[in-house]
Amino acid sequence: MVFKEIVEIIRQMMPQLISWPVNHQQAINVFRERSHGFPGVVGAIDGCHIPIKQPKNNATDYYNRKEFHSIILQGVCDHRMAFIDVFIGMPGRVHDARVFRSSDIYQKLINANNPLLSRDMHLLGDSAYPLMTNLLTPYRDNGHLNDIQNNYNYRMNSIRSVIERTFGRLKGKFRRLKYLDIGDPDFGTHIISAACVLHNFLILNEVEEDPQEVLEEDLPLPNPEGDVADEGGNDKRDNIANMLL
Repeated sequence: MVFKEIVEIIRQMMPQLISWPVNHQQAINVFRERSHGFPGVVGAIDGCHIPIKQPKNNATDYYNRKEFHSIILQGVCDHRMAFIDVFIGMPGRVHDARVFRSSDIYQKLINANNPLLSRDMHLLGDSAYPLMTNLLTPYRDNGHLNDIQNNYNYRMNSIRSVIERTFGRLKGKFRRLKYLDIGDPDFGTHIISAACVLHNFLILNEVEEDPQEVLEEDLPLPNPEGDVADEGGNDKRDNIANMLL
């Protein structure tokens, strides 16, 4: 099938077009300018559900909390809305925190011998993710947040929304991702991968695109209580929160 062959050719270009930046400083500078001071941000991380036809096998695993079958795309984007890391293929029923812990980027972030980011750099994620030294999340709103914590959440969420806009642009440009009419999750994963590669190709080559589509924000399920990867995240978040006010 010609379509499958084309998808595979594009997918094999992933290492060249979706890669971790060698120099993080440009992203840090842009994010800090846009947020009026939020330091050290390299990118934003989130998960996105790509609807698929009910698989013949393991249909229950792919049936998500929104009541449709899906494949999860975990993406990390930079300030340009280009993907710098993707992890694709987990069934829609899986929680974002578990997807994250199954991904290569998690292993790289916790690698003490060869860390992906220095201690003063970090990704931003929503409350579904564990708070880590290199992955900052919002303060959980229990109705008693103080002004410092509310200001931190506001600043952080204003930056983190870049990943939602990235998913919106991806789905707006490649509309087949709004519903993959195939029952083979493996091939669905390949199609999503190819779309991410083409998404980056357009951005990195400054190809003019149609106006982006803004994806509606998906309210995250809280991260399982106690799922904190390292204590450094608490101190780092508090220090940044105090600095921003």
